[in-house]
Amino acid sequence: MPNALFCACNSWHDPCHVGSHQLARCLCERGWRVAFVSDPISPLHLLGGRTELLKRRIELHRSGGRWVDKNLWTWVPATLCTPYNKPLLRTWLVQRHWSALALPDPVSMLARAGFDDFDFIYVDSTTQAFWWRKLRYKTSLFRLCDNPAGYPRYTPAVQKALVDVTQYVDALAYTAPQLGDFAESLGSKRSLLLQNGVNYPLFSHPVPPPMEYSEESRPVVLYVGALDAWFNYSWLQAAAESLPDHDFVIIGPREAARGLNGFSNVRVLGPRAHESLPGYMQHARVGIIPFDTAACPDLVRGINPLKLYEYMAAGLPVVASRWKTLEDLGSPATLVDSVDEFVTAITSASAARSDECKRFAALHDWQPRVSQMLNFLSLEHA
Repeated sequence: MPNALFCACNSWHDPCHVGSHQLARCLCERGWRVAFVSDPISPLHLLGGRTELLKRRIELHRSGGRWVDKNLWTWVPATLCTPYNKPLLRTWLVQRHWSALALPDPVSMLARAGFDDFDFIYVDSTTQAFWWRKLRYKTSLFRLCDNPAGYPRYTPAVQKALVDVTQYVDALAYTAPQLGDFAESLGSKRSLLLQNGVNYPLFSHPVPPPMEYSEESRPVVLYVGALDAWFNYSWLQAAAESLPDHDFVIIGPREAARGLNGFSNVRVLGPRAHESLPGYMQHARVGIIPFDTAACPDLVRGINPLKLYEYMAAGLPVVASRWKTLEDLGSPATLVDSVDEFVTAITSASAARSDECKRFAALHDWQPRVSQMLNFLSLEHA
């Protein structure tokens, strides 16, 4: 049975499942054993409050790791300090050597779980660019999920780690064609366009509406995901004000949605388990992706949004800001350039396009993406 190590930004139990979770899941379905190690925690994380997500990560660390099914083991390391864009923490010393202060160290934890060597090591985190290099393995890949230079946490140490890891691994994958030039500038040995996808069976299979929709008669405009720098609050505020007969439902972190307070038709539900998302999507009227292409052009240009595929697999029409990645996908989404177009597109979204959306999403299931990756790495027969 082949073994894979995933060094991922997100914890396995995070409500937001991204490409790393899906690629790991697909490998497990193919009979691989996967160790999924997320970015480390430190005592300094408590300064941001004991959030539910942090509580889950602390619990997973203290558990010594868990087998979440017969093929997937997951764990969160802990150390005295982790890289962050603050004095001392943004230094190369912390970026490169945090794992030396980790107790227990990640390598020994893998051995305890029965992982002595690996056929494949996958990395998507510059924080975890180094510690795994002392392991025995056959091939390695770094996956560039977006343009990290667009994030506030980007530092010279992160840039140095990014260049180092992309030149060290056997291959670099990137998720959007618009990241190609940036990926090439990092000096990787070889690279692969590995776009995002969707767990089509999960999102397309009909399920009942969620409890929050049970007494709802007004059309639901749904957004699922992070409310980060790229989210266009002004567009959503304008839409909520212009469309009082629509309910705007946000599934994402509550603390980031404070700019939406004061609207009686905006409900911020907070995070929801990934497995529950199909119900919210299948019974909404329209899914939105209001990204701020003017304020964050470099960051948004490199985003290939998972939510587009998930909305469409659920048969949900999509209204999104226009940027080249979405244009090139040729999806049935309605792409808009202004707040007025955004509001108009929401009102004209039609459930009649549900089958068209599903047909598009079915072409982007994660399993063919995994086949593409394994073939590229000569691991198809591992």
